[in-house]
Amino acid sequence: MSLGKKLGKLDAEVDEVLMHPTSPAFPNADRLEITYPGDDAVWVPAEEIDVTWDLRGDVRQPLDVALVRQTGDQSGPNFGQLAFFTLASGVDPAKKKVTIEVPDVPPGGDYAISISSADPLTVYSHALTIAEPS
Repeated sequence: MSLGKKLGKLDAEVDEVLMHPTSPAFPNADRLEITYPGDDAVWVPAEEIDVTWDLRGDVRQPLDVALVRQTGDQSGPNFGQLAFFTLASGVDPAKKKVTIEVPDVPPGGDYAISISSADPLTVYSHALTIAEPS
């Protein structure tokens, strides 16, 4: 299943992390926890960033790392729609980090990192801000 289809099937916990920047959603936190980005992360397009995580359980499938953003209204028929930008695919979970380049996306404070696999596993970071390019 493609990352786009996985993200298309996300549950309401995704909306919580994107609408409430201080409230992370960890649907699979018993197996993997994102350690960076954390609270108050601000990224700039073209910057290289290490996304990091801790393994708390059995995670063997390669990971996909994506930047996600709420695109629909905060209510109504478009509630929960996401845009996603694949940052890395096929990442070995045992490495516990991947270096990504921040994509050139519109600035905003309603982004988050998604780490997923075919296991199925989907975990989200705290909300993060993408700033204007410098």
